[in-house]
Amino acid sequence: MPFPFTDLTGQKRRPALVVSPDGFDPEDLVLCAITSRVPGRLLPWDVSLDTQDLAEGRLPRPSLVKVGKLFTMHHALIVGRFGSIRPQKLADVLTLLQRLFEPGTRSP
Repeated sequence: MPFPFTDLTGQKRRPALVVSPDGFDPEDLVLCAITSRVPGRLLPWDVSLDTQDLAEGRLPRPSLVKVGKLFTMHHALIVGRFGSIRPQKLADVLTLLQRLFEPGTRSP
């Protein structure tokens, strides 16, 4: 999908993880960014993602779900689907996402 830069100077096609539940909105989805730029040490709001974390599909390289990089997008802008993640990995993402919005939370 076309992923906007945070400073809104442009966009680039990037993968993303849909985190909104079915029926959330008839047109829009809530997504977390996925990046293949994996640092030597994970940041507090990142969840590692590798091919074995997928229930179907394949990642070309180890990646991260950037839980703190949330955005909404109209479903028609999604270019394609590359796979789906395993339930336990999704649970890890959703747990961290919930912590992001807890009052008084700094970082995990």
